[in-house]
Amino acid sequence: MNWKLSCILLLLVPATVCAQTRSHSQGTIVRMRITDCLEPQHAFIMAMSGGAKTEPAQQCPEYVLVSDQVVYVISGKSSEPLLPMADVTRFRFHKNEMLIRIDDAPKESRFRIKAMIMRTEWERSQMLVEAEAQAMISRHPEPAAMTETRGNE
Repeated sequence: MNWKLSCILLLLVPATVCAQTRSHSQGTIVRMRITDCLEPQHAFIMAMSGGAKTEPAQQCPEYVLVSDQVVYVISGKSSEPLLPMADVTRFRFHKNEMLIRIDDAPKESRFRIKAMIMRTEWERSQMLVEAEAQAMISRHPEPAAMTETRGNE
């Protein structure tokens, strides 16, 4: 009887491990900027009713995380969680939030999802932005180059 239980456990362990690893996705942080922290929804209601205090906005990191299929714009809930750039980041979702374990931290950091876009659409928009930037650079030569041409006249 004991060997049957051992065989069943041996068959169930790989299935359990596989199910746990599928709950995590992978992506790469490609951009970070500091923005105002998102206020909780009840703060918005208080502001609309006139009962909110005017405090300076707290600054929080905002990241662009690129996964295989989707690009996420996520924001930290405070200025505490800082994610490493250009490293493979493992994440999972829980109750409309993205959870990321930073290094070997004892618990996962929570991030709000501000925006999501399909990766193909994001790559297309990035190419347009880069082409527009190149066009702006070619239209406006550097000031040093302009003074050289004036000196030759």
